[in-house]
Amino acid sequence: MTLLKTFPFFIFTMMLSACGTTKQTTETYWVNSAKVNCDAGAGKTTCLQWSQTENYENAEWSNLYTPIKGFTFEPGYLQKIEVLKTTLDKSSTPADASSLHYELVKVLEKKQDLKLAIHDIWVATHINKEVITATPKVPTLEINTTKMQVYGTNGCNNYTGQIKKINSDTINFGAMASTKKMCMNMTIPDRFDKALQSITTYKKEANTLIFFNALGEEVLKFKKGD
Repeated sequence: MTLLKTFPFFIFTMMLSACGTTKQTTETYWVNSAKVNCDAGAGKTTCLQWSQTENYENAEWSNLYTPIKGFTFEPGYLQKIEVLKTTLDKSSTPADASSLHYELVKVLEKKQDLKLAIHDIWVATHINKEVITATPKVPTLEINTTKMQVYGTNGCNNYTGQIKKINSDTINFGAMASTKKMCMNMTIPDRFDKALQSITTYKKEANTLIFFNALGEEVLKFKKGD
């Protein structure tokens, strides 16, 4: 009799357990070398970026809003990691909580991020291999690989734009926005703008940064700003 009374409760308990079942898989990701500003719902914070790709050079980075248990972020280093992904049943997950949990299994690979070497303020010295002279204001380029943005002046107008893609030797800028002043001599600003828009690759040598167009021709050369 007691068994018959407790049996329905046992079935009900099993049904509740089934509703809260979890799914676990092992996945591999590259974690980016810098965190980015993001909105995690409860306010502004910084997030890791990761990509489920074999080649980090061509990675399309996504913000990660959930912490990875056991993982240590190292600024300036790309890390390839294996994680245990746990997917909780959404019906048993609070509305303000993630149904995904990640735990580090192991670090598979770690590489220094070479593109961070150009994260700096640069002062133009050459346009198309010609030395920049006789200009009241020298063109500059500030590269922020964390925010994926560029800023500077062409010698007359200030500009800003997005870095659409960057790896250890290639870079792709998006459309640039700039002020619209007219200066006494627009030769250097106009040549700088044209050269900047043609950039596809780069090379850093000590405190010098050189940019090339799609034909491999040098279009801009900079020295590191003081």
